[in-house]
Amino acid sequence: MMPHPQTIQIFLPGGDPQGIRVASITTRILQVIEVPRICLSAFLAMPEADYVGVYALLGENEETSVPKAYIGQTGNFRTRLKQHSEKKDFWNRALISLSMTQSLTVTHAYYLEWLAIGKAARAERFELENGTAGSKPHTPPAMEAECREVFETLDILFTTLGYPLFEPLLRSRRQTSTDATPVFEAAEPSNISSDEEGVTVYCLAPGVEGQARYTEEGLVVLSGSYGRSEVSDSFSRHNYYRKRQNLIDQGALRIDGSRIVYTRDTLFKSPSPGAVYLLGRSANGWFEWKDRTGRSLADVMERKQ
Repeated sequence: MMPHPQTIQIFLPGGDPQGIRVASITTRILQVIEVPRICLSAFLAMPEADYVGVYALLGENEETSVPKAYIGQTGNFRTRLKQHSEKKDFWNRALISLSMTQSLTVTHAYYLEWLAIGKAARAERFELENGTAGSKPHTPPAMEAECREVFETLDILFTTLGYPLFEPLLRSRRQTSTDATPVFEAAEPSNISSDEEGVTVYCLAPGVEGQARYTEEGLVVLSGSYGRSEVSDSFSRHNYYRKRQNLIDQGALRIDGSRIVYTRDTLFKSPSPGAVYLLGRSANGWFEWKDRTGRSLADVMERKQ
């Protein structure tokens, strides 16, 4: 779907912006209710707790701090969320999707669950507790089309609330398998407008070939970028060294002989960490990342020193 102007309403039932939030697009029937775990009892007292729909439980892996999600469907939110409150420890927020007109059926919910798990797995932003999406549920063509339209709204509302669970880091980036060594596409940057895909930049040095895009979310280092596995003595004592090791433990970075390789597109909120992990030393990413003409990212973004 092409982006277009939309009006999104966020209602605070308790008046607390950190509490329950209800998001909707004013012209559509789908509603997403964000429920902090501490507010679960308040949601269970709402009439919507008896609705049919799909939901996502969000938290993080306690060992790796990687964002973690569980996606499910239910014919009754009250019953299912009570079960999850008793049996699942990792989550601290639930995103609950339902129809304000109660027009979603269990058949809709099964298809939406399958679609959501598949989209989230491909986006690779969250570790999924679900595993695979399983086989596609049998759904009449007309209902399938309806579900895809509903999911479009669900996706927009999740992202608006701050949880881009289904959004790839780069929308048009083709996902490659991480089973084999990724191929770094270092030739010419693609002619993608900065409005759509961000600014393409490179980190180049002896033994280092990194490519990234600076987007509205931060710096996305592309899969296949590689750098030096050995690090400087000062770097080994820096906090970055521990964070780099965490990425290795998570599988986002892999040691391959003298190289360290990004196995998947990886987002950093600032430009420096992505360059530091490639170079194996302290670095200022605003000046290490450069476009194909040699201008630093700081110059490209007209950032003052």
